[in-house]
Amino acid sequence: MRPFALARVLQLAERRSETLARGVKRAHGVWLRARGRQVRLSTLRDAHIAQLAGELRAGVTAAQLQETNRLQRAQAAEMQAAQAAIDAAHRDWQARLAEWLQAEQRLKALRLLEQRHLAQAAIQQRRNEQRDHDELVDLTHRRDAGLRGR
Repeated sequence: MRPFALARVLQLAERRSETLARGVKRAHGVWLRARGRQVRLSTLRDAHIAQLAGELRAGVTAAQLQETNRLQRAQAAEMQAAQAAIDAAHRDWQARLAEWLQAEQRLKALRLLEQRHLAQAAIQQRRNEQRDHDELVDLTHRRDAGLRGR
């Protein structure tokens, strides 16, 4: 029986799937790090707000208040940038995941074809063995019949 005709295609599909899986894991890591940065920024903002509340009770000058407002606007801009990074990383991760899932489906189909090919080869091998066995039995019976007839 011939070897599996799509063996090379299957091998390439396996490599592609592995490569895509690594890309999915990397994109997921980028997304997790982006979320971690946002959490750190939120924690920093909350600490700054608590510190500011204590300072406001004691009283602050107008210049200090302006500086505090400038810092809060910078923190808000940083939080927006962090959210944009999270959104971009999530979109990238989801796109890579969808591509990997599609490659996995193709790989699954190729593996199924290979299994069917191997099953068909096994059936053909059993048929050949049975045919050889039947021919041997037939030859043995004829030889035995020929020896008895003498």
